[in-house]
Amino acid sequence: MNLVVTALVKQVPKGDHSGRLDADGRLERAGSVAEMNPWCRRAVAQAARLARETGGRSTAITMGPPAAVDVLREALAWGVDDAVQLSDPALAGSDCLVTARALAATIGLLDDPPDLILVGNSSVDGSTGAVGAMLAELLGLPFTGPVLALEPVDGRLRTTVQYDTGTESVTIDLPAVVAVAERSCDPAKAPADTWPAPETVRQVTTADLPAHTWGLPGSPTKVAKVHPAPLTRNPVIFRGQPQIQADRAIAELITRGCFEAPVTGGENGGAGPALRPSSNERPAGQRADAEVVALVGPGPVEGIRALLGAAAALAADLGGSVTAIRSVSGDQDLARWGADSVVALDGDEPRSVARALAEWMGERQPWAVLGAALPWDREVLARLAVTSHAGLMSDLVSLSTKDGRLSGLKPSGGGTLAEIVSHGTPQIATLRTGLLPLPTPRADRPLTEHILHVEPDAAITRTERRTGDDGDALDRAEVVIGVGRGVPPDKYGELEPVRALLNAEFAATRKVTDQGWLPHGRQIGITGRSVAPRVYLAVGLSGNLNHLAGASRAGTVVAINTDPAAEIFAHCDVGLVADWQEVMPYLVDGLRSRVNG
Repeated sequence: MNLVVTALVKQVPKGDHSGRLDADGRLERAGSVAEMNPWCRRAVAQAARLARETGGRSTAITMGPPAAVDVLREALAWGVDDAVQLSDPALAGSDCLVTARALAATIGLLDDPPDLILVGNSSVDGSTGAVGAMLAELLGLPFTGPVLALEPVDGRLRTTVQYDTGTESVTIDLPAVVAVAERSCDPAKAPADTWPAPETVRQVTTADLPAHTWGLPGSPTKVAKVHPAPLTRNPVIFRGQPQIQADRAIAELITRGCFEAPVTGGENGGAGPALRPSSNERPAGQRADAEVVALVGPGPVEGIRALLGAAAALAADLGGSVTAIRSVSGDQDLARWGADSVVALDGDEPRSVARALAEWMGERQPWAVLGAALPWDREVLARLAVTSHAGLMSDLVSLSTKDGRLSGLKPSGGGTLAEIVSHGTPQIATLRTGLLPLPTPRADRPLTEHILHVEPDAAITRTERRTGDDGDALDRAEVVIGVGRGVPPDKYGELEPVRALLNAEFAATRKVTDQGWLPHGRQIGITGRSVAPRVYLAVGLSGNLNHLAGASRAGTVVAINTDPAAEIFAHCDVGLVADWQEVMPYLVDGLRSRVNG
């Protein structure tokens, strides 16, 4: 089979960016050093490999300003056969839905329709994780990802899909859209002196595409403003002898109440707000017009309950109700956590679920549809955002209502929080449930389940699910130990005493999981998981803001680093300027007397 493979490539700021908005309300990127998105480097490498091995042809496409031609020049230097750049000032400010529409239209300009379209699973500057699934819906194609391995077999593509807690063998019909995981292969990196001239890249504009409203005017979701991250930490930094530092740090942690028993809401309850009465328990005459739909997918139970709590809080503010859409493998304990009614799906394939939901929603017109920022929910809601023309607010860490519309915050560059608003109907959003409070449950009551039929998807075959690391334990861990590249993997055993003592869970930076030192499900940050433990112990990591965004709601951040100028010390509560191997034994001794005492 001679595969025609297209890789979609994005140019992103190198390192962190300011997060500021320009005069037109778009994220400001002028003057920043740019490079190819790390996930896109893998998409390029896989596209070039598959085309070469099958005697096919590969094309790289990017959408961006004129300077973005450099990522295509690098892709050509790596071995991609052709490159196309879509560049037009009219595209500025495009959200993920408009971006997907523009890319789909650009693919339509190719001489040969691709058998396989590869996208990076995420991007370091936005982490919507939605463009691939949106593109698949626009083109009428199946989608899977993020994949660690992919090989053509008898006209289909055999893949290994990576999840936070394991992997799954998935075979997909071609043509298809596939998202590539960061650890799928070595990145496509070519020295700048090997890049061909810009003239080797085919240039197209919106004039070459079907008529559409592009850019900010055509985008149903927008960045309303960027908020500085709240300065909730006043670092106390210790220097000197390791034992003295350890003693002082423990005293500071005691003062902060880090070892007091957490307050919970009772059996299986959280420390979050109590849920208000369900819509069926409201005073007579109070209407429940606004329906908030919560997608109960195959994610961790605590995350589902936090999601239902957020939906219930919105519904209470609106005088509405919560309908839980339960997947086959979703949690069934729903009434206590916020659901007023339940619709049970009898199938789980995301493309088919999205189709069934679109038809179901057409009769109801819900106010909002919410899901977790996990692969299954993301694909369902990305496809739903296309069919409803509503757009998608992705990876939000909080929700609110503003002028009768849904508004949410998500981590942005420079340690800022971008406020995202939706003008679509319904308003669709994915949330980082690990950062949402787990509410105190309300009284249980029976709910009648209505069945929503979901057709099978013949284009997808799932054969083996392998469970690996329990990364889901991170979501509700009281103590998380985050390790950076300053802790080599052969030294992880030296952290086991403090982990066992505090009943902690390990987490890591993106570079650590990219090296395979810890599982992907342990990655914390904008492109990983988000957690809100009582204590986050950062060991041997520099403090990149993209990583710290995933632990921004930790109660207390403790940092250990030998470099007094490390960025982590500006974003912690307690800092020890020390070699972690020297100070850790003293910390363990002091903590043991406190925990056991």
